[in-house]
Amino acid sequence: MTYAHPMLRPNCWTRFREWVLVWMCGGMLGALAADAAIGSYNAGISPIKPILFTIAVVFLCITVSLVNKPRLCLATLGIALLPIIRLFDAAALRRFDSSSQDQVTMDLARMILVLIAIIAALSTEKWRETALWAAVSAMLLTTGSEIAEMLGLVKFTSIPGRYSGFNSHPNFPPVLLCEMLGIIFALSKNFRFNCLMIGVAVPGVALTYGRSGMIVLALMCGTYVLLNARRNFGFLLIVTIIVLPLVGVGVAVLQSGTQQGVMKDKNTADRLEAIYNLDFDKLKSPERVKDLNDAWEAASKKPLLGHGTGISGTLFAPHNEYVSLWLEMGIPGLVLFICIWLWLITRSVFTGGNAGYLVFALIAYTPFGQGRMEVPHYSLAMITVACVLWPKRYQFTLRSLKAAQQVTHPRPQPLSHQG
Repeated sequence: MTYAHPMLRPNCWTRFREWVLVWMCGGMLGALAADAAIGSYNAGISPIKPILFTIAVVFLCITVSLVNKPRLCLATLGIALLPIIRLFDAAALRRFDSSSQDQVTMDLARMILVLIAIIAALSTEKWRETALWAAVSAMLLTTGSEIAEMLGLVKFTSIPGRYSGFNSHPNFPPVLLCEMLGIIFALSKNFRFNCLMIGVAVPGVALTYGRSGMIVLALMCGTYVLLNARRNFGFLLIVTIIVLPLVGVGVAVLQSGTQQGVMKDKNTADRLEAIYNLDFDKLKSPERVKDLNDAWEAASKKPLLGHGTGISGTLFAPHNEYVSLWLEMGIPGLVLFICIWLWLITRSVFTGGNAGYLVFALIAYTPFGQGRMEVPHYSLAMITVACVLWPKRYQFTLRSLKAAQQVTHPRPQPLSHQG
């Protein structure tokens, strides 16, 4: 095959590798973040085993990043520190041992591979476009799967009356959607597009009947819209006229979802009533309070070094990431966890609020979240926030000492005489 112009071939190759990076790697990372592979496999929709999909994503992201001249953001190594320590604790030290510890270790190892793949993909020149498309596709898959479940086309949820989509548990979609929306706010300056993605997130959070999710989403979106309202007043006025009837329809759908024939689902009905009335007593969960107290009591028995990685989620469910880390890794793990948040907050403040919404979305769920370090969307959000806050990149090259000396002290060339 011949080319009409000598520069056509390299330009085609550049466009092709960048297209694969952004659309294929970004899309597959989005599907991984949305748990689309595991959700569709468990529901009997897809025959592809989730581990095979994960390996394919990791292989593709690393391979494609290598041909896109990766340059590492060193801050991502700081994000990877705590997951690596937890894997070492679970696999090598094995301070907590149970019949499910091998599965815990495998889950942690899987997430390290996913973390490496995300770091590789976001170490490229087109990392912003890749992360943005990953976040958008994760939101579309999550909300789309919940709507499909609401319409009765498929069943994913493990809690009747609350829709979960691919994630199988309704507590996870609100966390994912808020984190992905934070990525979009950090990477996209297009207010109208961002409002469209808010429209994608709202039904995805509402259909889970998640109390904390609705509160965090309302704070994020309310603040974002208010801070940009003056520059986009006309657009917001039109959106308000269109959206208000849709809100009424959405409320009616949520209320009808609390009915099971002639019976009323007390769990979802109470959740909806608490959110509408801002009843903070009803917003509290007595079961979660008991779980938190039990985990706190267990952590206080070994406060210094903890019981070992794996005990939180196996024997205890504190629904609080601080207590969870303290329970597993003691004071050193808890201090490291807190230092990471202080590190991100300080950097965001000193860079003029860069990635502020994403930092908020990540930190907002720490008081009532659990197990986020074992899920891909958390890794995607954390690596993205590190890349946004620390834009400087470093490229590592291997070359001999002699070559390096020649670059530093080039050999003088003889002068040519022209006469």
